[in-house]
Amino acid sequence: MLKRMVLAAIAVSFATSIYAAKITEGFEDKTVLKKWEIEGDVSISTDQKHGGNSSLFTPAGSTATFRFSTENKFGTVTMWVYDSFAVKKAPSGSNGPYFGLINSDDDKAVEVICYRPYLTINDYSEMFTAEAQWFSPWHSAISRPKAAWGKWLFTFTDDKTLGATFNDEKESAAFSTKLEFFKKGANGIVLSGGPSLGAKNETFYFDDIEIDVKDTAKEAPKPVK
Repeated sequence: MLKRMVLAAIAVSFATSIYAAKITEGFEDKTVLKKWEIEGDVSISTDQKHGGNSSLFTPAGSTATFRFSTENKFGTVTMWVYDSFAVKKAPSGSNGPYFGLINSDDDKAVEVICYRPYLTINDYSEMFTAEAQWFSPWHSAISRPKAAWGKWLFTFTDDKTLGATFNDEKESAAFSTKLEFFKKGANGIVLSGGPSLGAKNETFYFDDIEIDVKDTAKEAPKPVK
């Protein structure tokens, strides 16, 4: 009798427990792109790599989206991004490569290269979308590396948290203050070479992605008799 009571108590605790799902991707297998939503000439490339022998290349006019769930989740995403820092001048008002989070409504929260008179091309900017419309960009105060890899951590651990950190030390100036635009969590990541206009010489690669999301168990396991 006591054994059954203990098992029942454990089952109740499982009903509200949090479990983690971790996904890692280093782009060593070319067939991995079958799991992604691909637009344009996205490819696995050996031209640049952070770990292993290859990385994901998204030239201008291409986008790669990976959905880690059909529903929005909370958690973190880490990715390594190679920024060529190739374009020093581009048509005003255009955007370059971007990368970050996407949710089940296809709204985005991303780091982006913006070509604006009031934004320095030496730094990243942040942009958000809603109903397929881009909001005005905000300055991140994070400097772009000069033809080098950088580590990005996107944090969306609950409906009150949204952050982006570069190389474990520099936090975005805009992400945490724009929570109202992206507070439902995310169900994927989006990596883009940006539109062809103004971005054709920018070269971005992505590698060593780690997605760590959490969810609440909906049903408790049945007690062992």
